[in-house]
Amino acid sequence: MRLELTIQEVTQLQHCLADALARHEEGAEDDDLKNLYNKIVAAETRSTRQRSCSVCQQKFTQETVGRIGRYCSAACKQKAYRQRRNNWRKQFGPAPSR
Repeated sequence: MRLELTIQEVTQLQHCLADALARHEEGAEDDDLKNLYNKIVAAETRSTRQRSCSVCQQKFTQETVGRIGRYCSAACKQKAYRQRRNNWRKQFGPAPSR
């Protein structure tokens, strides 16, 4: 079984499991809860990536799986595009008019 959880949902689940572990007595159920808790913590650390925005240098967490994000927001992504475009224009001159 595979679950798609957000970071907030994982955090809530961790708190619930920690509370359940605190309330239960030592036993087989406790071992199962500890194993589940450890698996969730390990999955969270593998699935999240701490990155630094290449434009503003702000730290951000990439919560999704897939391509590694470069920018913390759409505004920074747009700013990076404008910088690349302006650098290209400085190097090669303005685009020819038709």
